[in-house]
Amino acid sequence: MRIEKITMFHVQLPMKFNFKTAKGSLNRRDTIILKVESPNGLSGFGEVVAFTTPFYTSETFADAWKILEETYLPEILQKEFSHPFEIHEFFRNPLPMALAGLENALLDLYFKGKNENLIAGLFQEKLAVKIPRGAVLGQMSDAQTIKEIDQLINTGVKRIKLKISPQIGTDLIKKLVKSYPQITFALDANRSFQLTDWPVIKALDELGLACIEEPFDIKDLSELKLLTELSVNFSTPICFDESVQDLESLKILTELPFQTMLNVKIGRLGGLYQTQKAIEFCRQHQIGFWIGSMVESGISKILHVQLAALSGNAMAGDLSDSKHYFDQDLIQPEIAFPNGWMTVPTGIGIGLSVNEVALDRYTVNKLSLTSLK
Repeated sequence: MRIEKITMFHVQLPMKFNFKTAKGSLNRRDTIILKVESPNGLSGFGEVVAFTTPFYTSETFADAWKILEETYLPEILQKEFSHPFEIHEFFRNPLPMALAGLENALLDLYFKGKNENLIAGLFQEKLAVKIPRGAVLGQMSDAQTIKEIDQLINTGVKRIKLKISPQIGTDLIKKLVKSYPQITFALDANRSFQLTDWPVIKALDELGLACIEEPFDIKDLSELKLLTELSVNFSTPICFDESVQDLESLKILTELPFQTMLNVKIGRLGGLYQTQKAIEFCRQHQIGFWIGSMVESGISKILHVQLAALSGNAMAGDLSDSKHYFDQDLIQPEIAFPNGWMTVPTGIGIGLSVNEVALDRYTVNKLSLTSLK
């Protein structure tokens, strides 16, 4: 395949609320959308989901924009290749989210050319017709948390993940689990606890949580082996997100002294090439996997919706309606879970259309590069 033109859009999507975690807050989503165009008139779209500050991983929006403008895009325009995964051979020490966005745009174009759905074609697997909605709530007052849970229940949600930190006591968590037995709860600490806080995490084990995600602020996953004796009879799965950015990190999960899970995010893992390998590894080693989200636009999120339709997902993903976060998304139709369920789109490429009118509306800067061939 050969690329004739690439356009990079700096998009700013205003959010409906301030999304707060232990590591920061977000009320506007700056994101990079890539549009690649081939000589035969087809186009593909991808999204670079890096944040403006390095609160999640070290890669930032500015880092991604710079390497795309100066390195990735000019080089792609000079090459011919048979499959998008070949780009992983072109670049040394790549920035994962920047590379993932480019890879996804090329995959969208590639599978449109084959007249196939991207995720179903890549995994060679039939996707589930419908998937359940899982929701995630940022840190807020106790009263607001309860109000939000009641609203989510009314929309059919059965699985809710709560953001926690050492500043939030466990009393509310215990109260919520007791008050809402119909809901499966998970927790996400965004690496805000120390290993010495293990008794706090241990005390949550009795609640029957789906998982506790990223509890500890550690430099190396191997440090968790220090909990071997302390975690005897600990039954709640510990889930990993930002601590696992490559396959080597994922392999360490098989060595830890408790049950583990993986929150799968395409951007963090560096693209669908790595994501596919990660899911295959989880399936082979009995590591529960499920699908997260990066408060991204639908261009990236719809791929996560389809990953959640693969067999073996351990629980519903963090995949709320587009309207939950934004007044208008960049895809049509938008992501929606009526009565808590979404029919999975299986059209060609990413499965549905990009709303280019909305893309132009929320674009604050763009750059286009054209092949000289």
